[in-house]
Amino acid sequence: MGAFLSVYFLARHWHFGSLGLTCFGLAFVAGRLFGGHLPEKMGGIRVAMISLGIEAAGQACIAFAPGPVLALSGAILTGAGCSLIYPSMGVEVVKRVPASIRATALGGFAAFQDLSYAVSGPVAGTLSDHLGYRAIFLMGLGCALIGLILVFKLARRGALPLTGVAEG
Repeated sequence: MGAFLSVYFLARHWHFGSLGLTCFGLAFVAGRLFGGHLPEKMGGIRVAMISLGIEAAGQACIAFAPGPVLALSGAILTGAGCSLIYPSMGVEVVKRVPASIRATALGGFAAFQDLSYAVSGPVAGTLSDHLGYRAIFLMGLGCALIGLILVFKLARRGALPLTGVAEG
């Protein structure tokens, strides 16, 4: 979002591109402030499903927006949806491992988020070079939908796949 939303607005000859990142950021912070308690209250899986659905809708709004108003709305939805995915899945990780390895499990979980940031930037840049800026938001939509499918599978299983983790 931060790297490509403003240039997407420029490429589409729309005004208010810098407002898009502001909308995303404010929605992200508001989501954490007002919804931060939801993973504990409703369950991480349920909140992650809702959040990924909202994020996917936001990415679709940006990708298919005929004008800046819908794209800005998409930035708000993306920020709101994105804000609770990490805490929601973090709650699930911590709930499903023995107390003795919770810090290690959460550290591993955080490392995969960092890895996704390291990989997604160059992939998005390459994608935009070959297919244009809209493709980045379609990629975001696709990733959110893949995440939603994975979380649905976790919900159906009732547990995260943690085979090989020793108790105590």
